[in-house]
Amino acid sequence: MTAVAECVIAREVGLAPVSLTLPAVLPSARQARDFTATSLRQWGEVQDVVEAAVLIVCELATNAICHGDRLRAERGRERGPDAVFTLRLTPEPEVLHIEVYDGSTGLPVQRTADHDEDSGRGLTIIAALARSWTCVPDPAGGKWVRATLARVPAPPRPGP
Repeated sequence: MTAVAECVIAREVGLAPVSLTLPAVLPSARQARDFTATSLRQWGEVQDVVEAAVLIVCELATNAICHGDRLRAERGRERGPDAVFTLRLTPEPEVLHIEVYDGSTGLPVQRTADHDEDSGRGLTIIAALARSWTCVPDPAGGKWVRATLARVPAPPRPGP
């Protein structure tokens, strides 16, 4: 059986969502990227989808690590040793949902970073790669930031 046929069969049968909870520390962003790449390759995703998903996960995980426990810091308390974020990947036939949960209720805001700034481009990168992105509060507290990535290659654009 060819890889393409195996991929089509897997999509018809359906794949279960996978998730991973990690401590909110910078080395966890790499673990989230590796988990994403491994999961998507096991599902038979094409390399373009894997690369885009890994970049989206990197940006979402980094935001969760850097800003996810912001309310605790704003209240004058240090980040707790129990600060975590959760990554969830949910495949559907035509899209991949990438979701990251963190404990902050502060909503992310897409902005334009100046050329000399080291940060501030994450949501712009996500917006460029994903079909869409959004943020929703979790009923138990915190929020989920979600990006939807096309699993089906876009049709070629007509030439000039």
